[in-house]
Amino acid sequence: MIKIGLTGGIGSGKTTVAKVFERFGGGVYTSDLRAKIIQNENPKAVFEIKKLFGEDIYSDGVLNRKYLADIVFNDSEKLKQLNGIVHPLVFEDFSKFLDENQDKRFVVLESAILIESGFYKFADFSVLVTSDLSLRLKRVMARDKISEEKVFQRIKNQLSDQELKINCEYEVINNDIQTLESQVKDILRQNNLLF
Repeated sequence: MIKIGLTGGIGSGKTTVAKVFERFGGGVYTSDLRAKIIQNENPKAVFEIKKLFGEDIYSDGVLNRKYLADIVFNDSEKLKQLNGIVHPLVFEDFSKFLDENQDKRFVVLESAILIESGFYKFADFSVLVTSDLSLRLKRVMARDKISEEKVFQRIKNQLSDQELKINCEYEVINNDIQTLESQVKDILRQNNLLF
């Protein structure tokens, strides 16, 4: 089984590209989504997050993600500590996912922080999703109902496309949905994964 890392900055369209890979028979592990579930349901994660941020970070057993984002996107040390809690649990969860998807030719590990977390080292190759900044801003503002300033704040806390490219073998440019399928096909064909 081939493991493909998939990353890109906020609003680049990683999830859309992951769905294209899935259409070609791959299993997709969305680490951001799984991390959210882990932060709400894993007793160890809940305990450690409360210890770090206080009891009121959860309301009726649900993590207040907006409050958490306001803290960690303004305090890189707190973000690092949060990642120290969540990353090992996500990796454990991904290992289970691999066991459950042994029948797949390839799996995709989609993660906004594929490089920073070191998860890219477990991939056979990695794909960077890029998109024009104006599109990224529009997508995130619409999706998260936040201001342009807040989107820029989040972008500032992520590695740039140039920094991400260093550890990625391929790039998918997601400015136009019509070209995504052919770009993904090319990557799969080059790696003998398209039948």
